[in-house]
Amino acid sequence: MKTIKTMIKVMASRWRNRVPPQEKRGAGTNEVCPHCGAQFIQSRLSLREMVLAAICGSLLLLILVPAGWMAEQWIENQGHRILDHMTWHEPLDNWSL
Repeated sequence: MKTIKTMIKVMASRWRNRVPPQEKRGAGTNEVCPHCGAQFIQSRLSLREMVLAAICGSLLLLILVPAGWMAEQWIENQGHRILDHMTWHEPLDNWSL
């Protein structure tokens, strides 16, 4: 049990050393993309944007759920049609039949 506690303490100290606190990273200021150097501003969504996102999400679900169900039915139907045609026919011994 003691070794587990020491391991946790070591991992926590390493984590603290690698991840700087929020104050050092410039919380609340414009942050810069590490790849291209472009600044981006974090802003909160307005109530109008949240309502619009909820409406668009529900419309998307209203379209995609039935479309997914119909696609599943079509795939299952096509699978049965393919399996129905795959039947073994015994070779004919007498071709004059």
